[in-house]
Amino acid sequence: MLFAAESKDAELAETLLQWFLQEDRKECFAACLFASYDLLHPDVVLELAWRHNIMDFAMPYFIQVMREYLTKVDEFAAKVMVDKLEEAESQRKTEDDVKEPQPMVFGQQLMLTAAASPVAAQPPYPTYGYPPAAAAAAAAAPPAAAGYPAQPAYGFNM
Repeated sequence: MLFAAESKDAELAETLLQWFLQEDRKECFAACLFASYDLLHPDVVLELAWRHNIMDFAMPYFIQVMREYLTKVDEFAAKVMVDKLEEAESQRKTEDDVKEPQPMVFGQQLMLTAAASPVAAQPPYPTYGYPPAAAAAAAAAPPAAAGYPAQPAYGFNM
C-alpha cells in the first residue's frame, strides 16, 4: 500500500484495490483508499465498491472527496464574485471620472444650435374622416323603425 502511494502511479493503486477485493480484504480496501487518495479516481472507486457491495467501506472516502470538491467550487465561486465586484468598481470609477458635457459658450453668451419650432394646429375632424356632406346626410336620416335601435352614422352596428 505504501509503495503504491509513494510511486504516484494511479494504475498501480487501482490494481492494488482490485487485488484487495479479489482477496476479500475489505478493510485493506478502505485503508488503501486513504493511503492512495490523491491517485485514485472517484468514478473507479465508486464502481468497484458498488460491484462488490461494500459502499459502507468506501463512504468515508466519498465524503472526503465531496468535501474537497465543494471547497474547490466555493473558492472558485468566491474568486469569480470578487472579480466581478472589482470589475464593477473599476467601471463605476471610470464613470465617475467622465465629466458632464460642457455647453458651448461664445464669450459670455450661450450658443443655441437649434430652436423650438411651433407645431402647426391640426384641423378639427368632427365627422371622423367622412366628408361633411356624408355626415350631414347621416344626421338627417329618418328615425329608427319601432322596436329597432337607431343606427350609428358610420354604418356599423356595434
